[in-house]
Amino acid sequence: MRYFLIFLLLNFGGAALSQNIYNSPYSIYGLGIINYRTSTLNRGMSGTGIAVRDGFNLNYVNPASYGSIASPVSSVFEMGFYVEHNDYRTADLSESRTNGSLSSINYWFKFLPQWSSTVGLTPFSSVSYNINTTRRLGGISEVDYRYEGDGTISRLYWGNGFNISKNLSLGLNISYIFGTISRRESVNTLNQATTLIYENRINTNKFDWDVGLQYEVHLKKDKSLIVGFVGDRESTFQGNQKNYLLDGPLDTLRTSVGEKISYRIPQAYGVGLALQTRRSIFASDLKFERWNAVKSEYQEVTFRDTWKFSMGYMYRGNPDASSYLGALSLRAGFHLQQYPLMIKETSLPLWGLSAGVSMPMFDNRSSINISYSLDSLGTTQNGLILQRSQHIMFDVVIRDLWGVRRKFD
Repeated sequence: MRYFLIFLLLNFGGAALSQNIYNSPYSIYGLGIINYRTSTLNRGMSGTGIAVRDGFNLNYVNPASYGSIASPVSSVFEMGFYVEHNDYRTADLSESRTNGSLSSINYWFKFLPQWSSTVGLTPFSSVSYNINTTRRLGGISEVDYRYEGDGTISRLYWGNGFNISKNLSLGLNISYIFGTISRRESVNTLNQATTLIYENRINTNKFDWDVGLQYEVHLKKDKSLIVGFVGDRESTFQGNQKNYLLDGPLDTLRTSVGEKISYRIPQAYGVGLALQTRRSIFASDLKFERWNAVKSEYQEVTFRDTWKFSMGYMYRGNPDASSYLGALSLRAGFHLQQYPLMIKETSLPLWGLSAGVSMPMFDNRSSINISYSLDSLGTTQNGLILQRSQHIMFDVVIRDLWGVRRKFD
């Protein structure tokens, strides 16, 4: 079973995640919108999880948490889907779009009692935008400009968590990041007599790694206080460019191989604190990203260092409850951040709320999880765009339990 699921992840997941994830006009810059690696537990808590340790659910925010899942759980398979609705608004116009796809696929298992491992495939960044405008060009009175972009950079990772002692856990993720981004600029005269399309395709791939640590202090009456730390090193992505000049969608006028292009992802550090009891988890994270050292290819765009704060709560359902409602797990959270991009010297506020429910199935061995989030990015000041996004995530979690008699086969 284990090898079949890994085969499924490697062969099916890559094709599914090549679809666009998260439409945003702000993905026109750099590698697009950076997507943080999360599980269904984290999504319901607005991405919180640096200090969370749960004996039944996966937590991909901190690899040190991989060893928190305890016997009788021997393996966990998780697959997520999403539906997204975006509303875009400027000072004068508004538009809406809806899309959906597979969001992630992960498999967790144990090598040894003190060594837990996971393999997974998630989006690292995504580009998806379609912008139309009208401008004057030379002797032509007016022409239509269209800017389009699509593509996904994916992360295939192997994570390892080590329980060093009763209190201390360490974790390491080794990732292979790969994918293709395509950007197109087209020019149309208003009478549609001529169409010129310039397309730029960038292919990139590299290895990367990140680390995590958790220290748990056991208090009285089944309570514990956990401190967590995560660190992502600075990474530079070298992209191979291929440029196409097209006269309309069919005729290729010129093809050329462009110079290598570099994209820089800065260092990031995070700390977290969690208070856990038998039935609840209350946690908060604070993460710093050093974007100030990144240079932009656009004159009107600058990067700045950013802090992200998130907080989440989880009520753990009681598997021995007398009613099905008592076995449900509930989650909620929020996050607040200034986006690292500044456009025309204008900052882009970013905030979000989330909630989730986990519904156990098949004698609590598996579950269906539903998460909802509302996010706001940007502003209508200085001709910019305010984006409001609603996401509904569906995650299927299948657990294998050693020593537990199955009621359904």
